[in-house]
Amino acid sequence: MAYNDRKILEVLLREIKEVPERYKGYQDDLAHLLGDVLIYERDHAIMKKNVVQKIADQVNIVGKLLHKNRGSAESSKGDS
Repeated sequence: MAYNDRKILEVLLREIKEVPERYKGYQDDLAHLLGDVLIYERDHAIMKKNVVQKIADQVNIVGKLLHKNRGSAESSKGDS
């Protein structure tokens, strides 16, 4: 890992420690999320198509959940 990358990682991890704990393990979850993002970024530099597809898949999953939840909310409004 290059010095600049290491320094950026240190700063981000330090900032994560300053984030208020919204639940037990919240800061750890943020640190793991940071790790995942860095892995995706590294993969992106190596194989762009696979990373783009992974991101698209995640966006589609979230979109389907949003659509499903909005549909449930609208049906419950009609029941009122």
